[in-house]
Amino acid sequence: MVCLRLDDLIPALGDFFSGRTYTARNGRRFSSPNCSLPFQAINIWEKFRIQQRSVQDVQAVAPTQTVQAAPPSEQLPFGRANTVLVSHESGDLMSADPESERYLVAQVRAILQPICHSAPPPLIYVEFFNFSNLHYYMVDNIRVVAPAPKIEMFVVQRRFRSNGRPLGDIIPLDNVRQVIQLIPKFGVKAPREMTCDNCLDVGREFYLNSFADKETFHAILSYQ
Repeated sequence: MVCLRLDDLIPALGDFFSGRTYTARNGRRFSSPNCSLPFQAINIWEKFRIQQRSVQDVQAVAPTQTVQAAPPSEQLPFGRANTVLVSHESGDLMSADPESERYLVAQVRAILQPICHSAPPPLIYVEFFNFSNLHYYMVDNIRVVAPAPKIEMFVVQRRFRSNGRPLGDIIPLDNVRQVIQLIPKFGVKAPREMTCDNCLDVGREFYLNSFADKETFHAILSYQ
């Protein structure tokens, strides 16, 4: 049996299946840890693969990318949870088009699908990152997030609840738009306990690495 160590997972599933949207709940958690769910069991996966058409040439298929959501273990106390760009109602605009999707950066903690008669498509439990409030511009009273000057990368910060826990929620897997890399924003010095395995959990502020490769650069540019 997989031990995800996600205390918020069952309440998040309860809110998801209640039909209350994130906006309707204002991000709050209404369901309790012992809430009733419309299923008895779920399938859980530790990774999924995503393959998209190249932004530079829509006739070409880009290489497959793997997104991991490995649970905590003795070797990896925080697990291994990769980051993605997702479409989400509480996200920010990356372009001045008011009809465009809103985006957030999210860390994938679990990939799951309830086992029931009318099972929904695969879902993911994610923890959100906000785009920095310091870098944006206004177009016709529309707030659009912008990269940090000089470095030309977006800055994101982990989103927390009032109790200090990372703010997570259930969203459809289909909301994933892009696999991305985050680079810790160290400041004066890096925390001594930070390693390549825990940097996303120890750090609080990050750069969205638009320069990971040419395809990522053009993909992030296409959302702007």
